[in-house]
Amino acid sequence: MTRNLLFAVAVAMAAAPWTGAAAQDDRTYRDADVVVTESRYDGNTRLNVTDISHAELERREPDLELPLLLQGVPGVFAYSDAGNGLGYSYLKIRGFDQRRVGVLFNGIPFNDPEDHQIWWVDLPDLGASIQDIQVQRGVTNAVGGMTAIGGTVNIVSRDLAAKPGGMASLNFGSYGTQRQMIRYQTGDVAGSGFRSSFRLSRQESDGYRDRSGHDGWGFFWSGQYDTENTSTRANIYTGREVTHHAWDAVPESLLRENRRANLETYHNAVDDFRQPHYELHSTWYLSDTVQLTNRVYHIRGEGFYENYKWGADAAAFALDTLPGVTDSTTLDLIRQKWVRKEHTGWVPHLQWDQGEGRRLLVGGDWYTFHSDHWGEVLWAEGFTPDDFVDGFKYHQYTGDKDAWSLYANQRWTAGALTLTGELHYQHKSYEFMQEEVGNFTGADRHQYTADWDFFNPKGAINFDAGPVGGGALQMYGSVGVNHREPTDGELFDTWLSGSDLGVRPLFADSLHVHRADGGIDYVRWSNPDVKEEKVVDYELGVSWRTPRVAFSLGGYFMDFTNEIVPYGGVGEDGSGIRGNAGRTEHKGLELEVRAVAGERHAFVLAASRSWDRFEEFIFHDWDGTVSDYSGNRIALFPESLVMADWSAQWSGPLRTRVRLRHTGEQALDNSGEPGRVIDPWTTVDLSLWAELGALTPALTGCRGFVHLRNVADTEYETWGYWYGENHYTPAAGRNFVVGVDCSF
Repeated sequence: MTRNLLFAVAVAMAAAPWTGAAAQDDRTYRDADVVVTESRYDGNTRLNVTDISHAELERREPDLELPLLLQGVPGVFAYSDAGNGLGYSYLKIRGFDQRRVGVLFNGIPFNDPEDHQIWWVDLPDLGASIQDIQVQRGVTNAVGGMTAIGGTVNIVSRDLAAKPGGMASLNFGSYGTQRQMIRYQTGDVAGSGFRSSFRLSRQESDGYRDRSGHDGWGFFWSGQYDTENTSTRANIYTGREVTHHAWDAVPESLLRENRRANLETYHNAVDDFRQPHYELHSTWYLSDTVQLTNRVYHIRGEGFYENYKWGADAAAFALDTLPGVTDSTTLDLIRQKWVRKEHTGWVPHLQWDQGEGRRLLVGGDWYTFHSDHWGEVLWAEGFTPDDFVDGFKYHQYTGDKDAWSLYANQRWTAGALTLTGELHYQHKSYEFMQEEVGNFTGADRHQYTADWDFFNPKGAINFDAGPVGGGALQMYGSVGVNHREPTDGELFDTWLSGSDLGVRPLFADSLHVHRADGGIDYVRWSNPDVKEEKVVDYELGVSWRTPRVAFSLGGYFMDFTNEIVPYGGVGEDGSGIRGNAGRTEHKGLELEVRAVAGERHAFVLAASRSWDRFEEFIFHDWDGTVSDYSGNRIALFPESLVMADWSAQWSGPLRTRVRLRHTGEQALDNSGEPGRVIDPWTTVDLSLWAELGALTPALTGCRGFVHLRNVADTEYETWGYWYGENHYTPAAGRNFVVGVDCSF
């Protein structure tokens, strides 16, 4: 059924008529380069939006994962496990983790439907294939089937130029960091309307922390065909990453002795994953005022992570089925946890410019998702690897998710006033099933199905007050609603999942399903205890702009109910389990200033201050202790973020940048206990670019660069938790990257 539907959509996209003249010299082609107007805001009508231009991305630091490149946006914070910006990296907007941040690539959702995460590490050097990025803070418009609470990161791949050309790039730096990249585009091939490009990258690093190395390669291909009234583009991009585990934070006592410590000591504790993406985009200009866009995509992920388990319970890994082992035996072992995922979807969209200041967007999305998770024992104490040569599965479960949504977005403009309204409906269904593998049998084998239906209305008003004090004054306000369903992991207890034996999902009702012989086949669960999250977001903002200065100040109030938290519920034995906090509030201010002085100097300031508190939260600890955390600060929400950036283009070929970053205090847990915090920190970075063609004509088109980060060698931490004592993820001290880009 799925294949037939996709085939029909693809045929419909390819069959969009071409009405150009027969003679090649008379053809007029429409250049559409993956326009995603349905998921982007006009910066003139929305103030909680920051655009990162292509020119800014061209000056990026190429040895950093994409989240680290977004920290110049108000309210955005990013960090990496390894401490130096490569490997597993994470993004926060307004303090909300990336499960609550929607990411779109060419209008297609990047978030994993099952765990809502964005695995940036799976697509090495993706930044080399990006045209520009728009970061939308707070509740945003509907597209792609994802739910954005903290904000949306809207990424567009590189334009395909009409002329051929390319680039080669080499760089190296601290901690064994290396990168090689080559990119080429054909231009318009013989005036046919077809153009193509490819990019191949390799990057590797030992990581700042011990045993946190990363090795990855990435590939990106695009092909586009334009006619007078249509544009069709295909993208294929993929890669492979092998990254050593540095997921766990380090006890403060150990960090004092070794800033680069990593608790994972097993030499082959690696994550090995690949994730090819296939996209087909079609835009059909039905008239001068009506545009139909279809996007079809398929994402396939497969890989594993490996680790060493000390003193493991034999029964949990089905090893009690082997000779000489009982269900009470504990032993060391090596295991791999595998996953294979298939994600297929369709995002249609119609835009109608109705005239007289009116514009209508209607569209929706549909996707189907399947995952297969399993674990294998590679070696166990008292056995040899030959005993497990055919693979020894100890668990397996599948996840199937289907979703669709519909939305309509209407904009009215009358003089200086613009009104926008949106209605958005979502339906999602998820089924979880444990296979009969190892000791997952009978009452220890579980199945559940959960369904969610969400209605997310939004409205906004924008007023252009006109010239005030020599600049254009603009005011903006909005209110919007969004929901987020629990992830697969959030439907199990804290720190546990469907791969753990003897753990039931967090559902209220159960039914034993019996086999023909009367024995229990599995347990079917319904009515989840963990409810969906809901946020109502209120925004107000003002901006003032002149040709040389742009200033914007925005405030937000986000009323959040049923935030999913550890120990938010209580189990039958009185111990704390995962659940929902009653009500939380997120309030904040966001400031952005951009100014130019003369023709050579530019200044950017991005700052935010937030107040994130539990209004209603009863904490049930694992030992049965009950605490009222109402009024407490929420863990791991930075209180303040500041980025100040001064760039200068000096006479001659040199360009420099000085960047100051400040991150305020973060709580490590929700208890409000003094001392359980990540201290605030401030760093300074320096960058230099030189056009090498000024030295010799042989280097025309080449640019050298040096980035020196954390110049003062400040010791600071970016993430952590409290577990008996403070645990921290340390960031790199003074480090550098140097390289050269050559265009041809």
